[in-house]
Amino acid sequence: MKELRCLVFTDQEVIRAVLDRRRRVKDPLPVGTVSGVLYHKPEGREQEGIETRLTVTGDDGTVTELALSDTEVTAALVGYCMGRRIPLPVASDKMLHLINGALTLMITMNFNKAPRLVMAAGSAEGPAGPAADRLSPKRRIGR
Repeated sequence: MKELRCLVFTDQEVIRAVLDRRRRVKDPLPVGTVSGVLYHKPEGREQEGIETRLTVTGDDGTVTELALSDTEVTAALVGYCMGRRIPLPVASDKMLHLINGALTLMITMNFNKAPRLVMAAGSAEGPAGPAADRLSPKRRIGR
């Protein structure tokens, strides 16, 4: 069984996420104002992902295009969500898709994976009884 979640982003959110990430990791940014964003899905190549192009207009009127990879934009959007305290599952597949012209982060969780086992604090030492479970770890050491 799988669960699918979709987060649809506006162009302004995508631009803000990419610029914030590039500033954070100290990647070079062209000087100017972002005047447009364009998404392109390469034809016939299903695995390639979405290419994002930012058009930056400089103060002197020069136009620069910044081509962004699928992985960079995905990382930027995940960081954008984390900064806004939007919960995202760590153990999931995250992919970009275009839905009605809007960039969408699709998150797929696979529930058929084996669950992670968490050992109880008293299970390694044997049965400790119900009273020991209520004590803090510092008080258990002294007993």
